[in-house]
Amino acid sequence: MEEYKRGVLQQILRQEIRFKHDNGVAFPKWEKRKFSDVLFEHKLKSTGNEEVHSVSVHKGVINQIEHLGRSFSAKNTDHYSRALPNDIIYTKSPTGDFPLGIIKQNHIKEDVIISPLYGVFTPETKELGYILHVYFESPINTSNYLSSIIQKGAKNTINITNTTFLSKKMLLPVSKEEQAKIANFLSAIDKKIELVDKQIEKTKTYKKGLLQQMFV
Repeated sequence: MEEYKRGVLQQILRQEIRFKHDNGVAFPKWEKRKFSDVLFEHKLKSTGNEEVHSVSVHKGVINQIEHLGRSFSAKNTDHYSRALPNDIIYTKSPTGDFPLGIIKQNHIKEDVIISPLYGVFTPETKELGYILHVYFESPINTSNYLSSIIQKGAKNTINITNTTFLSKKMLLPVSKEEQAKIANFLSAIDKKIELVDKQIEKTKTYKKGLLQQMFV
């Protein structure tokens, strides 16, 4: 279903699927928009009250201790970047199928702090941020956006400024109402995926219990 969701988004971005106002009227034409016009760098730092979070491919923004079993942060985190709910985070570090880094939306409902090496941006709307989040779940989409603007340094390090990250354009919906309709549609698919995953886990637990009973 993850592939289905990404496939649907590609159809939406190619405008093979279009949403309309509730009264049936078409939304305005999409525009090629610079990321710097829809993502805004706020440069907020830790206040000392936030918990340290990591950013992972599959779990997104997640508490570092919960994810890694311990905190790998510096003793003093005053210089750590603060990410607000719904912010977009770009890690600038290779991982798995994402050799140029991963791009995720912060779905934690409170401010968190993350590595000062990451880029942190507030989207024009949380819905547009979610659309970008889903788009960049694809390694191919991520590579297509980043490959032409990144310089690889020594030891495979990624050299890119936040200004450069925001310099490219992408065809995006202009209407905030259309952004919301698209995001709600994709979110509904996510909820179905989550439900199926829970059912699979329950089945695994049930089968494991039966197997243990067979050998008692």
